[in-house]
Amino acid sequence: MIDHFKTAIVTALFLAGAAQWGMAQTQSPATGGGEPLWYVGVQGGTSFGQGTFRSITERQIRWGLQGGVFAGYHFNRLLSLEAGFQYGAQSQGALDCCTYWLSEDGTRYLSPVVDQTGWYYHDLDTHTQWGKMALQVNADLLSLFTAPECRWSLNLSPQISAVTTKTRIIAPDKEIPHDRQWHLGLGGQASLGYQITERIGASLYGGITCLTGERFDNIPVHAHKSNLMYDAGVKVTLGLGARKKAQAAQEAVPIPVAEPEKPVAEPENQVAEPEKPVAEPVVQPEVTARPEEPVAQPAEEAARLEREKAEKEAAFQTPIPNVYFANNSSAIRIISIPQLEMALSILERYPDFNLEVHAYCSNVGDKTYNDKLSELRMEAIRSWFEEHGISKERMGKAYYHGIDYNAPTAAKARRAELKFVK
Repeated sequence: MIDHFKTAIVTALFLAGAAQWGMAQTQSPATGGGEPLWYVGVQGGTSFGQGTFRSITERQIRWGLQGGVFAGYHFNRLLSLEAGFQYGAQSQGALDCCTYWLSEDGTRYLSPVVDQTGWYYHDLDTHTQWGKMALQVNADLLSLFTAPECRWSLNLSPQISAVTTKTRIIAPDKEIPHDRQWHLGLGGQASLGYQITERIGASLYGGITCLTGERFDNIPVHAHKSNLMYDAGVKVTLGLGARKKAQAAQEAVPIPVAEPEKPVAEPENQVAEPEKPVAEPVVQPEVTARPEEPVAQPAEEAARLEREKAEKEAAFQTPIPNVYFANNSSAIRIISIPQLEMALSILERYPDFNLEVHAYCSNVGDKTYNDKLSELRMEAIRSWFEEHGISKERMGKAYYHGIDYNAPTAAKARRAELKFVK
């Protein structure tokens, strides 16, 4: 029992330490916290028990059923904290090596006892109903080796739980109920998951729980001293934070979408104004004197060159709206394509213009991770222009700045800034 309590203390300290570390990863000097990424879900599958009697014996496998609900919080891609409740039921039977005899009062004998009611082990079954309240830390090992866009996850999850069991011994001629028991459970889960959409994910999992205290099957302990429960099945998860992120991204949409029309309008206005002084030198020769008509052509050419120069300068000064990204993503969204196409048309028209890209991230996650993510965002913008005919030589220097601590919101920090350079 002392060993069980030592293990419980170590597990609890690990869970608390991991949770504290995960919360620290969401803090930043500028804002003091990151966006919440809550999720809820349901799970279901099968369960097995292993005490003196077992669900898996030489003669058969007794498939139990279990299900539950859970809720959790993602600190970052690597760690999440999850709490849940499960309920299940299963049957257990004796192994072939157990040839003992059990009296009605629960005492084990090597053979039947005169004047006592009892049964051989192989004629008995036990049926157990159980409930488990668990707290676990999920560590996604794939996040250490894959890009943020990866939809797969591989979680290892140490777990501590409170488990209640109630078992009936089923004999050929009667049932013997036993009182409900409580156990401290120590164990964990392993799961392989896939994110189907931004908010919905599914995973296959398997878990084991070691129970402290009396054996849950209420069969006297002899050679077999295990007190374990197994569960396996499917989890379906609904992310509550995804909708908030989508709304934040939509709030940022007016910035990149509304502004592309303004830069286009400005060059047109600036081009139209030089035409007024052009009309005066053209009309004056006709009014004043016919010999001055040849002078009109040099004047028109000068006006045209001046107009083209003004158009080019206006195009160079055209502000390009920021390109905003989703959380943990370097993919260019469809809504950002019009502003990129506007910049592309100017680069195609003026070959001496180059493009400079600066990429940033929000404060969700640690510095190393965000440095890499901002580099991926910068490369995504540069690759888009290269795919549309703009050479690498015109991309200028590479700027990826990592976390932008001065951004007013996390949504506005996840961006790439573009500007023309010569």
